[in-house]
Amino acid sequence: MGDSPAKDAASDTSWAQLWIEQQRALLEQAAQPGKAASEQVNVLASQWAELGKSYLGGLMQLAQSRGAAAGDGAAAQSKSPSAGAPGNAPGQPPGEMFDTWKAAWSNAMSQAAAPGGWTDLLNRTPPLGLFREHTEAWRAVAAARADMERLEQELAAVLRRVQSEALVLLAERVKARAGGADPVQGFRELYDLWVECSEQVFSTVAHSSAYAHLQGELGNASMRLRARMQKVIEQGLKQFDLPTRSELNSLHQQVRLLKQKLAALETGAGEPTATATAEPIAPRTKPSKAAAKRKTPAAARQSRKRTR
Repeated sequence: MGDSPAKDAASDTSWAQLWIEQQRALLEQAAQPGKAASEQVNVLASQWAELGKSYLGGLMQLAQSRGAAAGDGAAAQSKSPSAGAPGNAPGQPPGEMFDTWKAAWSNAMSQAAAPGGWTDLLNRTPPLGLFREHTEAWRAVAAARADMERLEQELAAVLRRVQSEALVLLAERVKARAGGADPVQGFRELYDLWVECSEQVFSTVAHSSAYAHLQGELGNASMRLRARMQKVIEQGLKQFDLPTRSELNSLHQQVRLLKQKLAALETGAGEPTATATAEPIAPRTKPSKAAAKRKTPAAARQSRKRTR
């Protein structure tokens, strides 16, 4: 009979312990690695690889057509000592470039399964064709994107560790209150206690130098990705003869300066500048004696009336 209150208290807090275990399972599920690094990078790299493959395929067809047209002359040239260099044989593209791309294509599928595989492929393979400058820009975007994703994963790991420690502290407090006179009565009270434990753990992590350094690196990476994406977008806008963000910013700055000058002129603050830049007023000169002797017809009539 004496053990019944303790058993009732333990049974009253069993639902809280079950909820804590569910939250731990969700944290473990969130910590599992994803299937791929980034879908956008994967799509971009695969399309770029197909573009490079078609470009090299065109080179091979061109070389084969030239070799077939040359006929016996090409066969004689292949027997010469100078034809022993790689990539000089008719019907073959440049050897070193083709070998690089062939090696990249052979292990592209295995690299795509690993995080950052397409990004590494995009960085190692040389750009080709008329879109090589755009390829360089997209390569910089992919590198910045991979860097930001890496930092985001590190920040997510830190936050998961905070939640895990908060759940441990929550379980201890729920157990301590269950043995006393103030057990947890409902989910609302459990949620408030969980928030309190999370804030206590996060305050310790947030004031650490490692967390501040991680936040700074993530901010710099996001701004670097934004700048490189803006460069790519401006290249596309120029192709369609549309105004870019840089041009709009320049126009906005000019309009703002004009408004400031107009406001200064209206308030009178710009009068010294206006008088300094205005054209000088010519000084008044006395009329000559010949001009003074010449009288208009009206002035001559008035003088004749006075003499009468």
